[in-house]
Amino acid sequence: MTVSRRAFVGGALLVALVAGGHPVAQADISVAVPARDDWRAFHEYLKELAAAGKFSGAVLVAKDGRPILKKGYGMADAAKKVANTSETRFSIGSMNKMITSVAVAQLVQKGELSFQDTIGKYVEGFPREIAAKVTVHQLLTHTSGMGEAPFQEGGKRLVDIDDLMKEIVKQPLKFEPGARMEYSSAGFIVLGAIVERVSKQDYASYVRRHILKPARMNDTFFRAYTPAKVAHMAHPYALFDASGRWIGIPRPDGGAAPEGELRDVGDQPSGSTPAGGAISTVGDMFRFSQALLGHRLLDAKLTETILAGKVQDRGKDSKYAYGFSDRTLNGVRVVGHNGGTMGYWGEIDMYPAKGYTVVILTNQDFALFEPLRKSQSLVTG
Repeated sequence: MTVSRRAFVGGALLVALVAGGHPVAQADISVAVPARDDWRAFHEYLKELAAAGKFSGAVLVAKDGRPILKKGYGMADAAKKVANTSETRFSIGSMNKMITSVAVAQLVQKGELSFQDTIGKYVEGFPREIAAKVTVHQLLTHTSGMGEAPFQEGGKRLVDIDDLMKEIVKQPLKFEPGARMEYSSAGFIVLGAIVERVSKQDYASYVRRHILKPARMNDTFFRAYTPAKVAHMAHPYALFDASGRWIGIPRPDGGAAPEGELRDVGDQPSGSTPAGGAISTVGDMFRFSQALLGHRLLDAKLTETILAGKVQDRGKDSKYAYGFSDRTLNGVRVVGHNGGTMGYWGEIDMYPAKGYTVVILTNQDFALFEPLRKSQSLVTG
């Protein structure tokens, strides 16, 4: 079964398929700083979910830069009885759009790029009406009119930026640039190509040198891979119905998982691109947040530029920034991103005013949402 990379973003947990997006409702969250006992109870709650087969993954909660909960739950490989730990690796899906945004902003900070530049200044192959009109700002905010990236073409899985760009330049725009927001992984592939052209390095090398290394993200990788063949990586467990159809897509109403069977799909080839799919850990995603908010990746002004909401997202208190969501939950600002693919779902929530960072990475369809809402309630409620 061929499944495209997916992402879900914004205040209403948007799920972006190749065919379009569907909002997943977030529960209303009612507002005090949780005590340490609250996080102990959260840990016990996650253990209970894992014991019931409803949660599998890793969680990190930090306050003022210090982890107060960092644990693995459930199984990384059920067949071999290998448990998830806090060091287990997962696919982070579209969470690595944040990394692409930082890469672009670093080049802006160096004066080598402008958010208002049109894409034709850096990449070739687009018709003039696209090349001379679509801007870097529009790519970063999903307002370019571009659609989803063709991660499958002729039975071949595409992860190489050049291969993807050959297909993306053929696609017509879905709407006039700037007219509205519609989630676009293709736009972030184009951003990756721009990073390569401006920096004169391949995307993975640039990110490794300028983001992963200064952030000390030693367990984050951009490459083609098969999960079952990656050391210390959790196998993805995807939900299928009796006919063999994948049904792991989050529900618009945020409801419970449908009836089905979880299957290990760790033998299916995958890969990472500027739009998503990198391999990482909860610890590395926390280190990314610390490097970002500590201005080790960008200066303070540009950090706030990429975090500040630019366009209305799905949800009245949610906006999309430059590769980040910017939401208000019960009067509390939370910035971050989420993402997923078949059997992997995750999110990082950063609460600048509260000093909290929460990272949840899972390797089981429908495992993310209940714990995510509970963590948000603890911080904002």
